[in-house]
Amino acid sequence: MKKKLLLGLTVLGAASMLCGFDSAETADSLYQKMTDATADVSGMSMSMGMNLDAAINVSDGTTDSSLGITMNGTFDVNATMDPVATEMTGSIDLSALGQGQHIEMKNYSVTAEDGGLETYSFTKESADDEGSWAYSKDANIDMTSLMDLSKSLTAADLADWGLTFTLAPEAATVNGTECYQLTTVIDSSTLDTVLNKVSELAGEDLTSDANVATAMQYLDGLKLNITYFVDAATYLPVSMTMDMNDSDLTVLNSLIASALASEDGTSAELVLNDFSINATTSYGDVATITVPQEAIDAVAAGDATSLDNVADNLIAEAETGAVEETTEVVAE
Repeated sequence: MKKKLLLGLTVLGAASMLCGFDSAETADSLYQKMTDATADVSGMSMSMGMNLDAAINVSDGTTDSSLGITMNGTFDVNATMDPVATEMTGSIDLSALGQGQHIEMKNYSVTAEDGGLETYSFTKESADDEGSWAYSKDANIDMTSLMDLSKSLTAADLADWGLTFTLAPEAATVNGTECYQLTTVIDSSTLDTVLNKVSELAGEDLTSDANVATAMQYLDGLKLNITYFVDAATYLPVSMTMDMNDSDLTVLNSLIASALASEDGTSAELVLNDFSINATTSYGDVATITVPQEAIDAVAAGDATSLDNVADNLIAEAETGAVEETTEVVAE
């Protein structure tokens, strides 16, 4: 299942590489320019910032309250293509329901000796002096093959996977560089198309999986706006912005309302003021990405948590924690 879903995400990720064109050319010829431009790229570095400004407005019929949620994060990402490996380091400052937290994060994804994918993830919260590592390995995921697949896709292939692009009529300037501005939108319809395509390739209906069905329910109405700024001379993407600010939160709000149904007369609404990511990218040689010895030692000693368990716990906390906190505030 994980490998099949990763195939779909790889196709979505390939969209970030569609770049470099003028209005007289076809999407296929533009995509070929991108392929030529990236063929010799050995490494990539990215600086990324994340911002979340949201609130849960709660009313019990007589009293109204607003529970603010903010998050600001900065990350540095490095990637090498041979072997395929990524390194991400950064931190997040989170404030939710009157409590603040600083979280430091590190993530290393490297090609294992057997060709599979190994991932080491470190998290240290402000109340934790040491932090902890988590680990996963999947010998069935061949990142090199997936990267080769993404490079072989044409613009027509991407359209068949539900990804279409719009070119701004005028050039944009990013840090003094003249760029093409290319936009696309990923929504529940796009994800449905990707799931159907992956199901077709795998010979298995992924939508029948209960976890996938639940995730799609939560994602209904959400819309991810993506803008790529592409160097007009090199056809390489140098900047990217993403936001979910045009999303329809009706489904999420109905789920929140259902969770609070036991509270007579209580209503709640999620308000999303801003949820965005900004990134700038450069290309060239990147130092060999090496997993820290402390991460390797933690795995060898059995001290590293399974990343699958971490993901399950985060989902469970997200589904129950916010509702419990909201109910407590309402009761007060």
